[in-house]
Amino acid sequence: MKIIVVGCGRIGVELAYNLYNRRHEVSVIDSVPAALNNLPGDFNGRTQEGDALNQDVLERSGIKTCDALAAVTNSDALNVAVSHVAKVFYHVPNVIARNYDPHIRALFEAFNIQDVS
Repeated sequence: MKIIVVGCGRIGVELAYNLYNRRHEVSVIDSVPAALNNLPGDFNGRTQEGDALNQDVLERSGIKTCDALAAVTNSDALNVAVSHVAKVFYHVPNVIARNYDPHIRALFEAFNIQDVS
């Protein structure tokens, strides 16, 4: 599978690396260049520095042909927005988002986005 992971913090690194080790094609996006250094040295997936809502960043990461996207930043607004764009505009078949603050879970439900808290 071709998978995009948005966010390269603790959860994003673990997710991306585990998927890569399972032989998936993984792209990781983060707006903080230093965050991409959190990936292990033997990670050979794609990395993309930039705003995950930027069309060029998404397309360089392979969103037009990806099978799944996981938005796992610590920003619920960004996770919802990226997930919505992936589902509605790029028709990514499998989209999941991290719900950082459970008090605003209704936001994820309003956009019909599968979430993990």
